[in-house]
Amino acid sequence: MAYQIPIKYFNSFWLKKVVGDTDLDPKETIEAAGGTWDWESTVTTQVQTGGGNTSTPGLLEYILPTWPGIPWGTYLSKPNIDNPSIENAYPCFPWGGRKWEDYTPGGVLPACGGSLVNSTPDLESGQERNWAIEESRIRGGYNNTSVDLGVKAYLVEDSNLGEHRFNTLIYSGIYNTQTGVNETNVFNVAQGSITKSLEPLNGSIQKLYAYDTNLTIFQENKVSKALIDKDAIYSAEGIGSAVSSTQLVIGQIVPYVGEYGISRNPESWGQFGFRQYFADKYRSAVMRLSRDGLTEISTYGLTDYFRDILATVDDGFVTTTLTYVGVFPAGPINYINSFEIINEPGCDCSNIIVGSNLFINNISVAGLFVTSVEDDGANCIITTSEPWKPSTFKIPDWPEEVSFVFINKDLVQGGYDNYNKNYVISIQTHESTLNNCIPDAEYNTLNFDESINGWVSFYDYKPAVIDSLKNNYYTVDNWKLYQHYSGNTFGMFYGVQNRSSIEFIFNPNPSIVKNFQTINYEGTNGWQVDHFISDATEQILNVFSGTYVASNDVTNSVLSLQEGTYTDPNTGYENNAGFFLKENKYVANLVNNTGAFINEVDFTTGNVNGASMSGIKGYFATVQLSTDNTTDVGSMKELFAVSSKWVVSSQ
Repeated sequence: MAYQIPIKYFNSFWLKKVVGDTDLDPKETIEAAGGTWDWESTVTTQVQTGGGNTSTPGLLEYILPTWPGIPWGTYLSKPNIDNPSIENAYPCFPWGGRKWEDYTPGGVLPACGGSLVNSTPDLESGQERNWAIEESRIRGGYNNTSVDLGVKAYLVEDSNLGEHRFNTLIYSGIYNTQTGVNETNVFNVAQGSITKSLEPLNGSIQKLYAYDTNLTIFQENKVSKALIDKDAIYSAEGIGSAVSSTQLVIGQIVPYVGEYGISRNPESWGQFGFRQYFADKYRSAVMRLSRDGLTEISTYGLTDYFRDILATVDDGFVTTTLTYVGVFPAGPINYINSFEIINEPGCDCSNIIVGSNLFINNISVAGLFVTSVEDDGANCIITTSEPWKPSTFKIPDWPEEVSFVFINKDLVQGGYDNYNKNYVISIQTHESTLNNCIPDAEYNTLNFDESINGWVSFYDYKPAVIDSLKNNYYTVDNWKLYQHYSGNTFGMFYGVQNRSSIEFIFNPNPSIVKNFQTINYEGTNGWQVDHFISDATEQILNVFSGTYVASNDVTNSVLSLQEGTYTDPNTGYENNAGFFLKENKYVANLVNNTGAFINEVDFTTGNVNGASMSGIKGYFATVQLSTDNTTDVGSMKELFAVSSKWVVSSQ
């Protein structure tokens, strides 16, 4: 059945959420008279429980909106926190509002109807409802100019419920700065079709990008383009056919070849020039859209990696709770909007998200959230959206438990680095349940370079936003803007110094078993060997059952030149326990650190095993080099070549 909504005036204003007299500030009024501002005593009256006379009304009664015809209702009672024998009477509003335990100074006034003390929203009594007032005068002011009255109008709809058309575009009227025409809020169906629908089987529209005269449309499972701002020419067939032209806002939609979409991760999109990049986690692919169409750039060396890592990304939202110990000022406290929490190891300030809801002793006040987080070393300084009174949270003494609650989601952040000409993607997964405050969840940030058509490096930072401006590259860390490449310190992200590492595979003459004896590199000082490991060798546990176990040869780590240099206490000469410099090349012997294999005699018996041998044996070896913690930290470390001396194994 259709619903008819009568409207008094043909052209009227609908005013929502009327507020009070903002020119009358109760705090300034009271302090100007020599009084002390206090929210409880200012906005309420006090009523003795069991009856009695009401004292002087609170000041808020006089600054409530006084719109003609609005029934402001009466007062609601709520027990006083400090004195249960006294009930506070609060002014209320007949529509909208919230529960008393969620009420906060400066928030929405509570509704009059229903039971509000420790209750849930009661829609029948008017809580949690929107409300509006129809007004025909400009700005709703007294005796202001009135809009001309027209015919009686009705809104006719088959249903009063909204319809979510997830695969459809809609456009408004024109906007012309030269003539002053602005019809961006006009959606006139009488002028023709103003919608354009795509195939619903391809999922919802996640992102639009307009460039030149094309509109790129990213659905979950498809990428298409549409003509925009073009005169489309149509011709009728047959004798005497004519050619006509019509101005279309959105023309024909043409899909790109390939069953790829942007999934539900529009944040993965990045653009530079005529190229666009995005991730399709449904197909475990990272894509490039260019003049030659769609290209799966994740196949350039990292097919297995993206297949596994993108499969862990979830579309759902989760609630995250981080708990700390609060540090508050001593003595009686009236109102505060800034306090400190202990900066615990592994649970520092960087974990707290701006915008988190604040809970103290598991009590929350609606509208109270974190607006800034500062780290002074020992503690984190938290600033809230508005002042709050500790008695609201029933805090008997400090310190108290403080929790920050926010909605979290797995992300695939993407953007373009104009400085290095790379597409950067950061895959960030988060735990759905947290028992206590924990360090940052796992993330993987890496970049793609068009000049080599490959993936270059992994990074040690987790960006919330990725973007570039001119030749500068920016990311956002917990809503703080950070400019990369702005200093002379390398490996520094968001104020944290990180080490760099690179992994090689030595595999000369793949079919020959080799003994790797040394390692050397060409570059700058400060590199060390974290591990040098051979390929796996299968050892037989039980020949009858066919049970095998794989084992690897490993060496000791190799210290850098600076960290490995020491003075021999016996001779007084300087020695090296790691790399040493020879003919401008850093070289070191490999010392085997492998335990005894099966059927191998232990070293303590006098027979040779892995631990007494130099080097390791295998078809190939994997080695990882990284920068140390002491040699010119933050300076540029170069690595030109890495090699190993090896001989053919005699066994």
